[in-house]
Amino acid sequence: MKKISAFFSFVLCFVIFSAGAFAADTPIEDKNSTQISVSFKTGTGTYTVNGKTVKAEASIQTGGKTFVPVKVITDALGASLTVDLKAKTAIINYNNVEIKLTDKKKEALIAGKKVSIDAAPYIKNNSFMATITFLADTLGADISTSNGTVTFLKEIANPNSIKDFSTLIKKTKKGKIGDSYYKWSMQLPEDLKLEYRDFNGSENIFVDQNESYLVSIYLLDAGKDTNLDNIANNIKESLKEYTLIDFIQDTHNGVDYVEFMYKDDKWTEQERVYIAKNKVYFMTIYTKNEDSYDDEKYKNLMDSFSFYFDKGGSTEDLSDVTAEGYRKYQDTRLKWSIDMIPYWEEFKDNKIQNKVVFNGKDDEYLSVEVYSLEKDETLDSITQKSIDKDKEELNPSLYTITNSENTTIGDVDCTKVYYTLKMPSKVIYGCEIFIVDGNYKYLISSEIPEDVYKNSKEKELFDGMLNSFSFKKLDAKSTGKLLDPDKVTISSDKTSTVNTDLYSVEVPFNWIEGENNTDTYKYYYKGGLSVGVGVYDVNSISQFIRFLDDEFAKKAGKDFKLESKVTLSEKGTTCYKYVITYMQDGYEYKEEMYVIQKGNKSYVVDLISENLFYSTKTINTFNKIWQSFTLK
Repeated sequence: MKKISAFFSFVLCFVIFSAGAFAADTPIEDKNSTQISVSFKTGTGTYTVNGKTVKAEASIQTGGKTFVPVKVITDALGASLTVDLKAKTAIINYNNVEIKLTDKKKEALIAGKKVSIDAAPYIKNNSFMATITFLADTLGADISTSNGTVTFLKEIANPNSIKDFSTLIKKTKKGKIGDSYYKWSMQLPEDLKLEYRDFNGSENIFVDQNESYLVSIYLLDAGKDTNLDNIANNIKESLKEYTLIDFIQDTHNGVDYVEFMYKDDKWTEQERVYIAKNKVYFMTIYTKNEDSYDDEKYKNLMDSFSFYFDKGGSTEDLSDVTAEGYRKYQDTRLKWSIDMIPYWEEFKDNKIQNKVVFNGKDDEYLSVEVYSLEKDETLDSITQKSIDKDKEELNPSLYTITNSENTTIGDVDCTKVYYTLKMPSKVIYGCEIFIVDGNYKYLISSEIPEDVYKNSKEKELFDGMLNSFSFKKLDAKSTGKLLDPDKVTISSDKTSTVNTDLYSVEVPFNWIEGENNTDTYKYYYKGGLSVGVGVYDVNSISQFIRFLDDEFAKKAGKDFKLESKVTLSEKGTTCYKYVITYMQDGYEYKEEMYVIQKGNKSYVVDLISENLFYSTKTINTFNKIWQSFTLK
């Protein structure tokens, strides 16, 4: 199924307005980083890894050092560990950094550089053992001991980025931090740590060690009509439920800004907003009301924000954009990665672990799905089934397959299917990639608008993103089954009966009933399809038809077209059928409307489809619904 109408639910810490945006209410507890923990009692072989019990070689304390099996820690982090018992070496590969350990050697090779370590690792019962302190320091974690239990705790600001931000901030000695891709920087007080950063770097939250204050940096695209006056007005309106302390409109480092200070019963918030480089930048400092407010400290921190990034080395860089112009994304659970265009956003429902969606600018889309390979499935059969399904469910006048090829990505065989979607005011170009490997299959779906498709530089960047996809073979036993929803087959002919005192109608059983249904109007829908039945008191059907004709004539224009009107003899009386095409919220819809009269009541059966889904299958479904409609 094409993704032109995909919508995703996600929680943002700002409210978006039509003329701007406002970052409000970002309490510390609402933005937690991903935590990875391993806890154990020294001398036992039982470890609690992210809440689950794991058995391994027993930890041991010797010479004042606590040794643990390296594999327990690397498995918890999703890092790879390669042990060569013959060469007596172990290689950890974590976030593209290689760490090489040698049995009984008090040094390690980290990214090719020799580093002294606190105690020599050793091999015990085929397990490589290293000190928990060395592993924590190298991998950017903290160690705590309480009542004899040792805990290895790592917080990851963005688990899907190759760059490990938590390690970066933990080890930096630089006084500034920023993003070289988005060109901003600010002071980095020693007590601040990076609590959260989204994949594309548009959301950044820093928290001090005592959780007494928080700093957030948000970036949004500036619309054509976005300006500081509109943003300030939107913020002002949204602050009616807060105590307003101050408002400033000024210029800093040559850039205009607006600033609000306000408070509620827990937090005092100082928010400054800039518009620069086609972005809206929100910098907000949150302080707990019970803590003393240091005007000078927070003013200096706020004033340190700059649209300049010093590449000379004085600023720690949060950006992980490569020289080739990509931001690498990795799924450590399902062991795949892809080079993403830097500004594309990740949308992932934590409850759905085998699908990730990315959105760029208007009509830029990519998704990656991983499913178990079913019996008798092959690359060819999976590809053909997807093509057949799209041909059945999509409007053939809008959806066209332009090419299909068997090729490779890296060294892996795949099939690419290219298609176009001709929308009312634009053309969308899509590509679906199918890959089969061992026990699993991969589906990569992507779409871009015509202006990107015809821009050779942007198209090259997009193709490079698709062709960068790579994965490691999954172990079916540890990964488990990932069922493809298309494999859940339920009879498409099954229906539910809608019974009223005046009529009955059969609708597909999996269609959803509208929330505001009444005795005189009922509505059912599924995806881009819907049916509505309305009952109206009228003196005669001819009067009602004249009313409809007048209304349709008033609406006629580029966004509304009456394609046909016919008179039918059906249901034992005269029936009128209208076919209408109209635009709504940027989407084109096809509507089949049947009008029929009995007594002093007119009945309107509305069958509506987003035009993209007005296929042969949809037309047949609509015909079945109408044929089932019975007056009592």
